[in-house]
Amino acid sequence: MSAPAENHGDGGGREVMHGECNATSVGVGEYPRPRSVKGRVLAALLASEELSHLDCWARFGSSRLAHHTYMLRGAGWPIQTAERPVPTSDGRQAVIAFYSLPPRAILAAGDAGAQFLAAVAAAQEARK
Repeated sequence: MSAPAENHGDGGGREVMHGECNATSVGVGEYPRPRSVKGRVLAALLASEELSHLDCWARFGSSRLAHHTYMLRGAGWPIQTAERPVPTSDGRQAVIAFYSLPPRAILAAGDAGAQFLAAVAAAQEARK
């Protein structure tokens, strides 16, 4: 099933803003601004973390992880999605998405990825 033409599948009902990930492309994809939620999501993925929507909400204050990963994919990052069942508070099972970067993408980011991680950490420290 595809998204309606006016939606573009980005979850916001607006056109994709290609300038949202506009840093120089080095390694695998383009790097977003280190202070942005997309930057913090990418930093977590580059650190070999796997993120769920709950992780994004708890750590970055955003309920839009699918949007952030959509934009990062559009910027050239090969983010993987794994769907897994998890228990709910009322005993049912729900299937949720977990997002990660494949190890080859993390390796390909190399020094540029490490510099980006440092920039995100510095931006985070400046926010305190």
